[in-house]
Amino acid sequence: MFTKEGGRGVKQQKTDRRSQRTYHLVSAAFTELLLEKPYDEILVQDILDRADIGRTTFYAHYFDKEDVLNSMTEQTLELFMYQIAHSPTRQRVVPSLELFEHVYQSQQQQFRALMRGHAGEHLWEALQTALCRAIEPALSTLCVEKRSPPIPLPVVSEYLASAFLTLLKWWLSADMPYPPEQMESIFQQLALPGVWAMLKEK
Repeated sequence: MFTKEGGRGVKQQKTDRRSQRTYHLVSAAFTELLLEKPYDEILVQDILDRADIGRTTFYAHYFDKEDVLNSMTEQTLELFMYQIAHSPTRQRVVPSLELFEHVYQSQQQQFRALMRGHAGEHLWEALQTALCRAIEPALSTLCVEKRSPPIPLPVVSEYLASAFLTLLKWWLSADMPYPPEQMESIFQQLALPGVWAMLKEK
C-alpha cells in the first residue's frame, strides 16, 4: 500500500453500490483533470466540480487528492501484478506481450493520466520494483549450470525492467502507434540479445 507522510495510507474502500459509483465518478474526474493540467494544480474542488459530488461525499471516501492518486495507482499496480503472476510464458523472463496487451485493452486514458509528472512517479517506481522482483527469479533459473553470471542478476533485472517501462511509456505517449505484438518484438530485439549471451557464458 502506498503511504503518505506520517504513515497514513489510502482510506479503506467501501463496497456498497453507492460508494462504488462515487469511486468511479472520482476516478473518471481525476483522470480527466490529470490529462488537462499538472497534478499540483488540481484542487479537491476541481474534482468535486468535475465529478458532480459534494464535499461530504468526497471526504467520506478519501482523505484528500493524494489519497485519490494512491488509490488509482494501487489499482493499476495490482492489475499489472496479476498479469505478471498469471503469464503463461514466464520462460520469456519479461512477460512483455501480456503487459503490452493489458495496457492496450484496458483503461488507456487512466494509465496515460497516471504516468504524467508527479502523478507518474508513484506508479513507475512501484512498477519498476514489482517487475524487478518478478524478473530476477526467472533469470536465475536460466543461468548455465547455476553458475554466477558475469553481471549480477539484480543489475540485469533493473536493466530489463527499466528498458521495458521506458518503451511502454513512449508507446503510451505516442498514442500506441504499433500493436502489442510489434512492441513485444521490438522489446525482445532491443533488450534481450545481450542478456541471453551473458546468461549462456560459461
